[in-house]
Amino acid sequence: MNALITNKNHFISVQKSALSIALLACMGASQVAHAGAWVSAKGEGYNKVSVNSYSADEFEGDSPDFGEFNSDSYTFYGEYGLGNNLAVYGSLSYQDLEQIDSAGVATTGSGLSDLEVGVRYQWQADPFVLSTSLLVKLPYLYDEDKALPTGNGQEDIEFRVLIGKSLYPYGYLGVEAGYRYRADAPSDEYRYLIEYGYDINEKVYIRSKLDGILSAKNADVDNADTFGNLSLAPEFDLGKLEMTVGYNFNPSAQNSRWGIEFTYTNEIYGENSLQGETLSLGITRVF
Repeated sequence: MNALITNKNHFISVQKSALSIALLACMGASQVAHAGAWVSAKGEGYNKVSVNSYSADEFEGDSPDFGEFNSDSYTFYGEYGLGNNLAVYGSLSYQDLEQIDSAGVATTGSGLSDLEVGVRYQWQADPFVLSTSLLVKLPYLYDEDKALPTGNGQEDIEFRVLIGKSLYPYGYLGVEAGYRYRADAPSDEYRYLIEYGYDINEKVYIRSKLDGILSAKNADVDNADTFGNLSLAPEFDLGKLEMTVGYNFNPSAQNSRWGIEFTYTNEIYGENSLQGETLSLGITRVF
């Protein structure tokens, strides 16, 4: 009889421990659930709509005639779990652009940007999350021959390897590396990203990213021949430091969990690239 009571108490203790761990995991999952390497379960996903303001008054490289570049954009990003560790994702922006030369003469442009659509597959969850993704950039929603186009008119294909690791209770870490093939004239690119996120409490979280591009140095044209839009040089290096503070309105909701994010991005190094800052305000939904 004592043995039965002991076993029962042990079973109850295990149940309580398991429940506690599950609750703690849920409290720490608001960021990990939609970080790069983690793939949403079937029918689950993540959406973000953001308003972004970008300004640059410096061009790192040989620019023939540059004073200032400004952009206001509205971006949608979404991902959706298909099941079997597979998800689709994509993004699209509407941009208002202004480029001013050293004499103060402004050139403007506006319209939709490149449409990016990809698939991501998660190979494993332990001892770390390992995923791969394949993304295509489709330049069919704008006219690249405008004075200040919103894209370069080139198709891109990118393969990326993503690694994620929960450091609970100290947040999570993500590392990504990829190669982007760019059709025709522009140089191919090496892509890399390092990400760290931490939940301060159930509702407030922070996130930081170092997001970089290294040119493969195989462009078919010279940068000096294509200075229509200085953000679209055919061959460039660029490193961006991004810092985000987010707030979850209803973290315990079973269906849609809504939030708001404020992001500051600073372009900290580069070659043949603009050097500027971006302020972003976004509404997020995890479902």
